[in-house]
Amino acid sequence: MHRSTSTSSFASEESAVAWADRSERPTSPTYRRTTRCFRQALVASVEAALRVEREPQGALHDFRRGVRDARAVLAACKSLLPTEGFLELQATLRAVTRATGAMRDRDALPEVLASLPTAIGATEARAALESRLLVDRFASRQPRQRARRLAVAAAKVTPLADRFDELLPRDFTPVQLRAGWQRLAKRARKAAKAAARAPDAVPTVHTARKRLRQLGAALRLLAKRDTRAARRAPRLARLAAKLGETLDCARLAEVAQRTALHDPTVMADGAAVELAATLERRSGARRAKLLQATRHMLARRRWKSRA
Repeated sequence: MHRSTSTSSFASEESAVAWADRSERPTSPTYRRTTRCFRQALVASVEAALRVEREPQGALHDFRRGVRDARAVLAACKSLLPTEGFLELQATLRAVTRATGAMRDRDALPEVLASLPTAIGATEARAALESRLLVDRFASRQPRQRARRLAVAAAKVTPLADRFDELLPRDFTPVQLRAGWQRLAKRARKAAKAAARAPDAVPTVHTARKRLRQLGAALRLLAKRDTRAARRAPRLARLAAKLGETLDCARLAEVAQRTALHDPTVMADGAAVELAATLERRSGARRAKLLQATRHMLARRRWKSRA
């Protein structure tokens, strides 16, 4: 027992010395820029959560954007972080993203539907679907319901900035950073290839879109201004946004069919099927073209040189 206590005490002292040595070591410019970006992304999320009662839709959008930005920085640094620490940060950021996803859909889908031209013969079905979407959105904005959910999410992400500072190597270099987004580009390329083979497989396209958006965010946040990497970021973001629009059409089609199934008095089944088919046709044709453009943008030869 005495030996075990001594060993434990020695290990604790050794760990404390190692941590003191780490805290005294100078930090590289890349480390400072990366940790600052991660922290700023989370601060933006928390600030958005605080104004959700005044701006329910805008605040939710900004909250989710901040969390996505933090996830992009984290993903670019994955190979440099201890596995357990990376998974800890990733799990929390992923959880708050999923927890706010349904609220995002209730906000966005009525606007997506309103932006689409009215198909001949689907006017009544469209009006019924729009009514249902607006009712769902109103229900999700009941007094303090959204504020409570965002407050919980903000509390979860607040400690992550300090944890990321602790885990990231203090001598983080530009070469390691470039290797990180080269890895993100490889993941995005693989996902885009799979989606291009099956453009009607919504989950596969959704994965490709997430990979593309994450790569664009990492470059926007971490690349130095006026570099090739920085110039690629807005093009990647535009492609991701356009792919997202086609996926929103697919979600609308699902909602139309679900509404007809559960409440046929609101929307007749035949009308729902016709409306869903129209939405799918609009999204499917455009999605295939966007995926080809994505594959061209992510072509290996374009990413061989220094980013």
